Amino acid sequence: MIRLSINNQTLNLVSPKPMLNGQQVLLTRVAEQQVSLQTLPPVSTPAQEPNTQLLMQQALREALPKQIPFADALNQLVQLSQTPAVRSQGAIGQLVQSMLSMFSVSPGSADAEQAIQRNLQQGGLLTESRLAQGGTTAERAATPDLKQQLGQLMKAAEQLPPDARQQMSRLIESLQARSTTQQIGSLQGWKEQPDGTQERMYRLDLPIRQASHHENAELTITEQRRRGSTGELETFWGVALHFDLEQHGSVDARLSLSDGWRLQVQFWAEQAPTLRQIEKRLAEFSDGLHRKGFLVETLQARQGRPSQPELTDVQRRLVDVHT
Repeated sequence: MIRLSINNQTLNLVSPKPMLNGQQVLLTRVAEQQVSLQTLPPVSTPAQEPNTQLLMQQALREALPKQIPFADALNQLVQLSQTPAVRSQGAIGQLVQSMLSMFSVSPGSADAEQAIQRNLQQGGLLTESRLAQGGTTAERAATPDLKQQLGQLMKAAEQLPPDARQQMSRLIESLQARSTTQQIGSLQGWKEQPDGTQERMYRLDLPIRQASHHENAELTITEQRRRGSTGELETFWGVALHFDLEQHGSVDARLSLSDGWRLQVQFWAEQAPTLRQIEKRLAEFSDGLHRKGFLVETLQARQGRPSQPELTDVQRRLVDVHT
């Protein structure tokens, strides 16, 4: 049932499928008290235009072979900045340390939440969006994002000897390629699913500090809009984290958030000892979530890996391009 308010009059209509905000429809009067409702195809966004799709696929072909995870690049940047040829250029060391302080996530630290937020907002995923919103040069300089810092690092590397300059340039290009692939994956905006729900997602890397090096965590944030049991439009958030840990195997976490505060959490550990370590911390983890105001409806940990979700259009293109 769809309820429309037109010129202070209320119309109750029957829709052939769930309706969402922004959906265009055609209403045709077929009788004095009867109206026919027909859904119209969604208006394509610029990112869905054929020419734009070709450009995006070309960009993926160029970026995929070059990209490396954010944490791996940071580890290599730290090592390179400590070599004699680079150490003499103090500006490079300062830029690398600035990147570590901004984007490195230390589990359990007081700054961990802010570091994850900085990775999302200033990690390069939303650079062009922030530029389109305007702001003065001074404001952008006060909160430089990853792409700005990479540009400064590239400029500083011009003073290095040829071999060191080439290594630095290759690392910077790898990070830029990683950012490009993640941006293209997020350009699709809202996509309508066969069941009438709308979904969009963002992917980025989180460099997790482990002793003197970083492990890479892949973060996927999904926003879904669909009709609830009462017919009202509801928003559901999903967060997926994937770790490949050298000593502990792969670890996956899935969080689902509804009603703004209801949580369902699941963990998967590839190795049994890792699973036991997670299980020991579940009660403490649940208490922490309760203190933050969440209602934890499900909290589970199991051995293995989560089932592979159905590939999205973006993932299919990535596979096609890669193969």
